[in-house]
Amino acid sequence: MVKDIWKKLIESLISVLPIAGIVLVIFALQFTAVFPDETISVEKLIPFLISLITLVVGMALFSLGSDVAMTKVGKYIGSSVTKSKSLVLIIVIGFLLGVMITIAEPDLTVLGELLETKINPWILKAVIGAGVGVFLVVGLLRIIFQKSLKARLIFLYFIVFALAALLDDANGDAILSITFDSGGVTTGPVTVPFLLTFGAGVAAVRGGKNSSNDSFGVMGLCSVGPLIFTMVALFAMSKMGIDFSTLKNSIDADPNFLKVTGATALEVIIAIAPVLGFFVIYNFIAIRIPGKELLKILLGFLYTYVGLTIFLISAKFGLIPIANSLGHHLSDPAFDGRYNYLLFIIAVIVGFAVVLVEPGVHVLTEQVEDVSARSISRRKMLVALCIGVAIAIVLAVFKYLYGNFPMIYLYVPLYIIAILLTFTVPDIYTAIAFDSGGVASGTMSSCFVLPFIIGIAGASEGRGTGFGVIGLISVMPIICVQFLGLSSKIQTRIAYNMAKKRVKEENDCQVVHLG
Repeated sequence: MVKDIWKKLIESLISVLPIAGIVLVIFALQFTAVFPDETISVEKLIPFLISLITLVVGMALFSLGSDVAMTKVGKYIGSSVTKSKSLVLIIVIGFLLGVMITIAEPDLTVLGELLETKINPWILKAVIGAGVGVFLVVGLLRIIFQKSLKARLIFLYFIVFALAALLDDANGDAILSITFDSGGVTTGPVTVPFLLTFGAGVAAVRGGKNSSNDSFGVMGLCSVGPLIFTMVALFAMSKMGIDFSTLKNSIDADPNFLKVTGATALEVIIAIAPVLGFFVIYNFIAIRIPGKELLKILLGFLYTYVGLTIFLISAKFGLIPIANSLGHHLSDPAFDGRYNYLLFIIAVIVGFAVVLVEPGVHVLTEQVEDVSARSISRRKMLVALCIGVAIAIVLAVFKYLYGNFPMIYLYVPLYIIAILLTFTVPDIYTAIAFDSGGVASGTMSSCFVLPFIIGIAGASEGRGTGFGVIGLISVMPIICVQFLGLSSKIQTRIAYNMAKKRVKEENDCQVVHLG
């Protein structure tokens, strides 16, 4: 166990180094007159540096707990409910777990607090959780009855954009941006290992020649549910007079440390307790895991709770405020765009860092490599995801620096490309691609990228709310992974044609089978 904790600490440390490097370099350059001295103040730098240490510890404990608890719970329950062969049980448990796991998701907690001036965070969690619960059931039934993922995704995204067509003006653009961010934050470090193993457990028990391929796609469907549910809920609230286009663009840490710490610790208990309680009861009734294994899982829940609490407190006091300040000051109109180039450089660096350090990405790429018998390598997947996320953040920076246009002008073309590619690539790449979109928009996206873009938007009137970047991070990997599949398909076709040509050439040695 000590070895595992040490490994997680190293991984967590590596994950924050790129962001720490960016902040420290900019702070140092302030003393050379390259940047204005108010870009990163000492008052914000010191809490940031302290929070980095606690952030590493929190991420390590949380990641370890997720591996020990959430991953195994998903596998055990997924296998158990499928073996029961009861559709009612699958529907009820799938829905309940979808709701509970989503509420425990730290990325959603961060988004809820950024929106709390307009909507109660628990109402937002309930709406998004319901969306995930419903579509987790849809995903499980699709696996059991071996239905087409592609057809369902096309139909569901048609519904999403049909609803989006009902939105107009600045408030409608803000609703759309928040909606797509809601879909992105749904699949974070809690939900990713759970949903991946839950779907894999169901597919394994079902069996059949396509069981490996069908183990993917659950997260892709679970990302659509929050889009539909959140858009409808926010649209209804807008009709009640709530204006989401006036969201606050500046984010400062609450000076009352003890109050925030106590509130966060209680919030995490409320989020995780239902999952733990459900698992304990269901295990006693149906699974009956051996005592030693059960003790490990319960210890994993403890690690998850402590790690998540430390992580959220660290993010609130250090990471989120400095990311917001960085984006706000470097894009200040008073500098006449002098530092805009740096914003794009930061976008690319952070884009690569977000992918390489995201625990869910490593869970997905390992499963992809195993299921595909290493025909789809981790390296290729990581490259595709890095490029996709970097492009997404660059697009968001461009939109809030120069683009006086609604976010739908970005979402519609990108999703059209993503849907069209589903007709040209192997089905396994489509399933992996839509899962990748959810995985890539992880913790660092919520705690650094989103506040960073909100800061850019807040530097000048009329740029918008700053929301929508996580939605872009969700769609770009879908496109890049499918291009990876298209490239693989083309290479295979070329190799086949060359082999076929060589067989037909004269004087070649032919293999003749006589029966």
